[in-house]
Amino acid sequence: MVVNQATSQKIQARQSPQAPARDSFWCDAAAHLCEGRMLWLGGHACGTPEQALAWIGWRAGHVADQLDDHLAQPVRAWIQDHPEHQRAIGQLARGITYALVLCDGSVQFVLAATPGAFDPDGESAP
Repeated sequence: MVVNQATSQKIQARQSPQAPARDSFWCDAAAHLCEGRMLWLGGHACGTPEQALAWIGWRAGHVADQLDDHLAQPVRAWIQDHPEHQRAIGQLARGITYALVLCDGSVQFVLAATPGAFDPDGESAP
């Protein structure tokens, strides 16, 4: 069987996933409830790792506002944790998803940024 170069490239493209584009990031927030339900809390498309992390921080502030003080303190500490932010930005720049998981008893909040991912509905937060 003879396979030309164009056909070979098409086969390779189907077999090996493309590296994510690093000039776009999809961020979203969700609450996972103990009974197995998930509530989507919003999402936003960003153009840089810094913008993606800023969105996660913005949503983390909203989550902290909903929690009791003793549970909100670690969230507020994360918001001020600049070394962790630099680590997260580097991770995103390398094409690796960054997730912040916050627990409030039976609810787990997950705030994440995914490189190269796009929102299918085109929704965004202000």
